[in-house]
Amino acid sequence: MKKEFTMVATCLLGVEGLVANELKFMGANDVSAENGRVVFKGDSNILARANICSRYAERILILLDTFYAKSFQQLFDCVSRINWSDYLDEKDKFPVKGTCLSSQLMSVPDCQKIIKKSVAKSLSNTYGNDWLPEDGELHQIQFLILKDKVSIMIDTTGVGLYKRGYRENSNDAPIKETLAAVLSQLSQVRKNHTVIDPMCGSGTILIESALK
Repeated sequence: MKKEFTMVATCLLGVEGLVANELKFMGANDVSAENGRVVFKGDSNILARANICSRYAERILILLDTFYAKSFQQLFDCVSRINWSDYLDEKDKFPVKGTCLSSQLMSVPDCQKIIKKSVAKSLSNTYGNDWLPEDGELHQIQFLILKDKVSIMIDTTGVGLYKRGYRENSNDAPIKETLAAVLSQLSQVRKNHTVIDPMCGSGTILIESALK
């Protein structure tokens, strides 16, 4: 039996519905649109498909745990109860970044340090090593603290999904590929349509329309 993950697809504000429909079409379960993100469930196949096939999401993360924390001690204790060895090897790099909004814990740098320390202690206890070299694979840990509710996630995307790889050169302010794909979708571009962009800069809207 395949393991099911709870995942988060981050996206631009206002396009959550498109991302949700896209994930449902891929076969994701329990899809729920929130502000700037879509929460869904699925196995490793859905995880891979979301990263490879999504045209509108920015990145895909595994949601490891959610809990409430109003102190650094609570934050440390709750992060440490996650079985980090399921996701990180002894030598892996695990930088931490995140956001704090309307919460008791509002210092992002301090939260980063507490979470990093908690993960390091958990891994040290599991692998029996007081020193973690962090010279292996990179696994970005992300957190969101919103109204004292903490979400701990681990990134599975790496380079953002808006970086398709086809644009080596661009103008000074290119539109994101994901936003161009959204514009194409909302414009209801079809196979037999002609798309004209008189303000074409890097050609992103035209390229995304052609890909669609």
